Amino acid sequence: MTEKFTGQWFGTSSAGPAVLVNLAQEGFALTGRVSLFEEADIAGQNVTVCLWYYFEGKVQDDGFIEGTANLISIHDKLGSLLTKENLEAIQEAGFEFPNETTFRGKKSGDYEFSAEWTSSYPTKETTRGQIILERKPPSDSNVTHEEMSWNTFKEHALEQKEGTVFRGQARPWRLQTSFHRTGHADLIAYLDRNIPELENHVNAYSRHAYNVLDDRSLGALLNLAQHHGYPTPLLDWTRSPYVAAFFAFEDEASLLPDGSISIFMFDEAEWVKMMGRQAPLRVPAVMVKMIELPGLGNERVLPQQAMTMYSNVDDIEAILQPQEDTAGQLLKAVSIPAAERDKAMRDLSLMGITWGSMFPGLDGICKQLSSRHFK
Repeated sequence: MTEKFTGQWFGTSSAGPAVLVNLAQEGFALTGRVSLFEEADIAGQNVTVCLWYYFEGKVQDDGFIEGTANLISIHDKLGSLLTKENLEAIQEAGFEFPNETTFRGKKSGDYEFSAEWTSSYPTKETTRGQIILERKPPSDSNVTHEEMSWNTFKEHALEQKEGTVFRGQARPWRLQTSFHRTGHADLIAYLDRNIPELENHVNAYSRHAYNVLDDRSLGALLNLAQHHGYPTPLLDWTRSPYVAAFFAFEDEASLLPDGSISIFMFDEAEWVKMMGRQAPLRVPAVMVKMIELPGLGNERVLPQQAMTMYSNVDDIEAILQPQEDTAGQLLKAVSIPAAERDKAMRDLSLMGITWGSMFPGLDGICKQLSSRHFK
């Protein structure tokens, strides 16, 4: 059966301001995590709390899904577990946690989904409500691109403020991690099932032994895997606009002859002021963070001047852009004609930015000489 429900769904619930659902479908079976954001009274203040559920269900023959969501933990809106004192405070104010919540719903097309839910409680009456969800379809970036020539961009790059990071793409795809580009969304299942197997295989070849039970080592493993083509919830950036341009232009097969490459510019320094760098992986809250990961066993980090963004959401731009009302323009983009590739790659080579320098080792050597010998 086609995996029709796998992915990340975001929308509204009659129980609170927002709900985030990460689903995985195998055959008729459905599993996933539900983050339900509700308003609660804590010490006389109205605050948003996040109820995190584990969902199990199945797809019926008529296309409906039915399942049960059981509460795992309660967090604040930033993802931190509520303290014992806060839990007691909201319970004293009359907020009660459900024993069990059941769902029944159906998709409308590929990207819309609605369901009715029923929750039972220890003492208060059963409640019912509805959630309406959407899944983001594949799309290009919605960041406005400023068109310019390669020569103009070289000057424009020098004018960017300190703390700006850059990302180059062969086409104007929307900003999305390689994990989310696979269509998957349940990061907890990914960490519990996929990453231990990755650890075992990498440790069989690596001079450095990774340990996924250690946060620092896990980050280093994900960083290494990202640079070698394994899907991760990381998005690569660089401190160098010219390194970003290299990665946008280098894969000639990905370029459209009459199209343009994209170079994104992000105010990393301002974002870190607002959000910090701590990025716990196992949280229900929406999270987009710039993080610093160790480059253990990863020779590509330094020459690429790599910076890393962690995201547990499918649509990064939808998280970054609303913040611009208060923080100014955080995210910008430039488009440069793909037809200028040869000129750009020649200039970048004179700057010392080549396959050999960006990919230390045999892969980089062979790519560099292939480009030179068989242009």
